Amino acid sequence: MTDYHHGALDDFETNPEKPGRRWELSSPLGIDAYNFNVAVLAPGDPLSQNGYHYHESQAELFYVVENRCRVEVEDGGFTLDTDDIVHFETGVTHLLHNPFDEPCKVVAVGSPPEGRYPVHQVASAAELLDRRYGDPSPSAERIDDTEPTT
Repeated sequence: MTDYHHGALDDFETNPEKPGRRWELSSPLGIDAYNFNVAVLAPGDPLSQNGYHYHESQAELFYVVENRCRVEVEDGGFTLDTDDIVHFETGVTHLLHNPFDEPCKVVAVGSPPEGRYPVHQVASAAELLDRRYGDPSPSAERIDDTEPTT
């Protein structure tokens, strides 16, 4: 037995029940201390089928590996670009989604692993996005948080 695991993402199964393409890697890699996932979100995909949600017992960290995605929180939203990181303490309501034209690759870490449940949905992704932007699947141009140029 070795004390390490090595492999490429394509060596592992994706979870077809989750949005986008998601590799749930903790179990295959023998990780018990946290949930470790990699996801590729196609344009229009949310990261979680729970939409705008929070975990009462789990903190989460997200790292954008490639391209960009959008984060919605209680006081608004912002864009995460390649190499950006966001961390949510337990109880912070959030939604990660991809309103952009390119797929977004994200690493997601949750701790403790048993804190994933219960998860509380505040609104579906479509409900929140419609309420905020007047469109259940807005394009990036509708929600871009860059300052207008004059």
